[in-house]
Amino acid sequence: MSQKVSTSRIAGADGTPITNTILGSQNFADVNPMGSYTSSDNTTTTPLASGATYTGTGEQNNFSQVGVMVKTDNSGTLYFDFSNDGSNWDSTFPVNGFSIDSGVAEFHTAIKLGRYFRCRLVNDTGAQTYLRLTTYFGNNFGPANQPLNQSISLDTDAQVTRPTDFSDEVVIGRRAGVTPFTKFGFRSNLTAANGEETIWATTGNFTAASVITTADTFRITYNNTTDGLGTTGALSLIFYYIDADGNQATGTHVLGNTGTDDTSFTGVGINRIAVTSSGSVNTNTNDISVADTGGTFGKQAIVPALTGVTQQCLYHVGFNAKAIARYLWININKLSGSSPKVVIKGYVYNRTVATQFEIFRFNKDTSVENTTFLSEPIGFALTASDVLFFVADTDTNNTVVNMRFSLREYQST
Repeated sequence: MSQKVSTSRIAGADGTPITNTILGSQNFADVNPMGSYTSSDNTTTTPLASGATYTGTGEQNNFSQVGVMVKTDNSGTLYFDFSNDGSNWDSTFPVNGFSIDSGVAEFHTAIKLGRYFRCRLVNDTGAQTYLRLTTYFGNNFGPANQPLNQSISLDTDAQVTRPTDFSDEVVIGRRAGVTPFTKFGFRSNLTAANGEETIWATTGNFTAASVITTADTFRITYNNTTDGLGTTGALSLIFYYIDADGNQATGTHVLGNTGTDDTSFTGVGINRIAVTSSGSVNTNTNDISVADTGGTFGKQAIVPALTGVTQQCLYHVGFNAKAIARYLWININKLSGSSPKVVIKGYVYNRTVATQFEIFRFNKDTSVENTTFLSEPIGFALTASDVLFFVADTDTNNTVVNMRFSLREYQST
């Protein structure tokens, strides 16, 4: 196939521009075997508005590889589109795109062969103030290198040569796009007549009806004589929550002195609350309870007295993520003179289909054994917008259940 090549597209091996050259059946590699060129049709420095998309022009050449470098000050998703005829863009790599973080220079490559190529950058909410996106074509792009002290994304184009433990690197933040969570909680004074009770350190229950469907601020209720401004107890809190867009987020709140505060941020679910500063007691002196401000969905979280962190076995998956649960540990206190029989159940409520599913059931006779752990060999998958929570049902009053489980949440894009 003949192709006319402009001076902006290719240079000879010695760097001399080749102008108006008809290559005929020659491959570009024959002209510049170790070279590459910068594409003007898939390069831009024009910032994108909030939610806008840049789409390059379909381009075909005889280079076998393509690479794109992009840096901008707002997050987004980069896609590589391929076509055999320049009209039907039948292939996108990767399917969910490359996640672009704000302020991070990213470089990604792919095998192009003889296909048409174009790049697309979809900007997230928020306008960019700068954008530097450049596309290169070549034949000899080597593997990228990743510095030892730099975070490795799930979609990083790099060979990892350092000795690694994946779980440890996730926990210390060196694997971008993966969020680790270990959940823990207990329920004291389970009552035989009450049926299924949520495994969290408070009364009442978290059910499918408790899942917030309309984002709201969170109302914090506390004892203002022992916690809050000027006291010896908790002074401020950090929330790990699902925001109005369904993303994992964090927010801080400084307690007042009234006993009832509303947060400045809105959300649809809480995965953890922890005390971030306190008086001489070094933790919260009394229970701190959190519900939706409107009161439609009820209690969402509890930080029991003297614990400093929520104690509840429930987890909200982000709307653009999936999670893998791998470990579950259950302990049931064997009370003096009694051997309670307890049924533990796990439920998943999915926001998308507004349906609850039973995904785990375990019968424990404490006259035989009171502690059990489960290590799932392939992991239990939780889909986007799932809410996982556990309940217990006992035949003996004053039964105590302790539980913990761990999971990793993976961003889809």
